[in-house]
Amino acid sequence: MNFCLFIIDIQNGFITPNTNHVPQRVKSLLEQNIFEHVIFTRFINTPNSPYVKYLNWHDLTSQVEQNIVAEIEPFAQVIFDKTIYTACNEETLDFLKRNDIQKVFICGLDTDSCVLKTAIDFFENNIIPYVLEYYSASTGGDKFHQASLLVLSQMIGVNNIVTEPLDRQNLNKYLQLV
Repeated sequence: MNFCLFIIDIQNGFITPNTNHVPQRVKSLLEQNIFEHVIFTRFINTPNSPYVKYLNWHDLTSQVEQNIVAEIEPFAQVIFDKTIYTACNEETLDFLKRNDIQKVFICGLDTDSCVLKTAIDFFENNIIPYVLEYYSASTGGDKFHQASLLVLSQMIGVNNIVTEPLDRQNLNKYLQLV
């Protein structure tokens, strides 16, 4: 059974005082080279998006905001662009199927939106999601991050929330689970 790391939207426009610790943590994970497949997502907000129309949220519309954070950008060999919360779409599902990937380790920004929605959508597509708490955060702060982890523990299973930093030994523990 193959597995991959899904890095959700670690982009300049999502880096705030509540999230600025995430890129360095993710970089340390990537430097361990324990994932054969690493997929990055990049959120692109458009003028006619529901985020602009209904939430009056105009961030992530410029190229600078949309860029993957510089310290992890060199690791971004596979990038899927998206215009909605979820990264679980036909393109990513095809990639997972082609590579026989059945377990996905998810980290990134924001835990309370794109990470949460992606994890639930993978779960509903019969792909086992593990959310990496240590490598994720929410621009809204820790209360949103923790609330989303609580919801995810109910929706995808408490054992699918990884709370510790990941290394090869910890990863193997999750790979052996059904």
